[in-house]
Amino acid sequence: MKEQQEVDNEQNVPKQIMQHFTGLLLEGKLDEWAELFTTDAIFEFPYSPPGYPQRLEGKSAIFNHVNALFKFLKIHQFSEPTILIDSDQQRFVAEFTCEGVFLSTGKPYNQTYISVVSYDYDKITHYRDYWNPLVVMESEMGGVVDEQ
Repeated sequence: MKEQQEVDNEQNVPKQIMQHFTGLLLEGKLDEWAELFTTDAIFEFPYSPPGYPQRLEGKSAIFNHVNALFKFLKIHQFSEPTILIDSDQQRFVAEFTCEGVFLSTGKPYNQTYISVVSYDYDKITHYRDYWNPLVVMESEMGGVVDEQ
């Protein structure tokens, strides 16, 4: 049986990662936010619509993408994430929401995320981000997307 301190630490790392992840984004500290990732980290967006990246490889690609994104998007708040931990695999699932605005249209950007995150110690090695692409398209285009 694991000692209580070890169990507590295994549960705290995912919480700390997500606190830094959302907090640094809200503060606009993108350089510090990028330091949450290993040099060779992978960031995937399985539901990305055409014209949006589906996979970013490496910390610099992840940073460049988010830096460009934050020129068009302002996040006002993130909800407290619900976190499910698989400590044997150093992986967790986080479910959370954000409220923001797409700067070019003034339309709200209110998104729900379910993210599967692998980590090594306190660094993210792989981040798979499941989000609704219709929210992005509606916010970016300034209207409702036709769902034919």
